[in-house]
Amino acid sequence: MNLHPILESLSHGDKRMVQGVEKVIRILNKDNTLFPIIIEGITNDNELIAMRSADAIEKLTINNPEWLQPHKNTLIKLVNDVKQQEVRWHLCQIIPRLTLSLKERIELTEYFKFYLTDKSRIVVTFTMQALVDLAGNDSTMKSDVRPIIEKLMKVGSPAMQSRGRKLLLKLDS
Repeated sequence: MNLHPILESLSHGDKRMVQGVEKVIRILNKDNTLFPIIIEGITNDNELIAMRSADAIEKLTINNPEWLQPHKNTLIKLVNDVKQQEVRWHLCQIIPRLTLSLKERIELTEYFKFYLTDKSRIVVTFTMQALVDLAGNDSTMKSDVRPIIEKLMKVGSPAMQSRGRKLLLKLDS
């Protein structure tokens, strides 16, 4: 398979994982026209490339959420299609950074509800956060999300319980 050099740097073994992601972040911070390459990397058949692409996207868009907007439709579709847990938890962090209509936020909330059945507690914990972030200031969405968070706090891991307490405070604000 002939990979773009940026994706190639993400495909190496575990010892170079952090170096590969950090290298990609440095490159893209200098030339964000290459950003679509790592968006494409999320769908790569190589799970290492997909995971590290999602990780780099998440880190890059903390300070540059506008980079995501041209890829909104692709990212929304991925929420429904991706099965890999590492990509899922990064999508939970990435998607709320998009500028979304109320209709899109409601649709994404429904997609993310499927993540609540994921075997990964990390995915479920990040999904809780995504649901609250998507609800934003919409009182109807908040009232729909609240019982989900409360239920997960009762049956979830200590991390889910802790995150749930913080999220309930956010829903109340």
